[in-house]
Amino acid sequence: MLKPEELLRFALFSSLTPDDVAPLLIHLKERRYRRGQLLFVEGEIGSCVYFVLSGQVKLSKSTLAGEEQILDWCGPNDCFAEVLLLEDGPYPVTAEVLQDTTLLVLHNELMPRFLEANPALSVALIRTLSRRLRLSQEFIRILTNRSTAGILAALFLRLAQPATNPGQPIFVDASLTHRDLASMIGTSRECVNRAINGWKKSGILKLVDDRLEIIKPHELAAWP
Repeated sequence: MLKPEELLRFALFSSLTPDDVAPLLIHLKERRYRRGQLLFVEGEIGSCVYFVLSGQVKLSKSTLAGEEQILDWCGPNDCFAEVLLLEDGPYPVTAEVLQDTTLLVLHNELMPRFLEANPALSVALIRTLSRRLRLSQEFIRILTNRSTAGILAALFLRLAQPATNPGQPIFVDASLTHRDLASMIGTSRECVNRAINGWKKSGILKLVDDRLEIIKPHELAAWP
């Protein structure tokens, strides 16, 4: 059974207390999805917000040329489709399950009333959406001012997961292929290969089992 403390791991609820989120528990439905399932497609009218307990979900859009543009990867403790938290509307992206995944699904019909009764959650939602807006604006600035390798470096830092133990480096899931990374920043797989291999030789990155560890994040952050 889901505990209030588990909800606090999600950014949307991280500034709240167990008592703040406890009333939400009965409204969160746990669902399991198989690899390859589509949760929703871009433009589809929806009413649900998703929270990842385990697994991985890819968010993408279609370009004018009909090609897939990957926007983000969501793993444990990530949430997505928050744009529909208050009212129904079209999903701005397509969500595809990349590995067997367990999600919490929250229907938005109760949220206006719940937010009115819980000002702390309203403030948390505003902070989360504001933070995401700032990150998006910063990434747009990077896209227009850096080289392809510099954009890739910024992407690695954006996708980085926190260290599993104190003293260990942050890391990126190695299940992300070079083609996937290229799709996210609109470049070729060859450019991604070249940059990553160069960073490995320089000791900036290190492949360890199923993850790409970022040994020198400050150097990636400063990459032109």
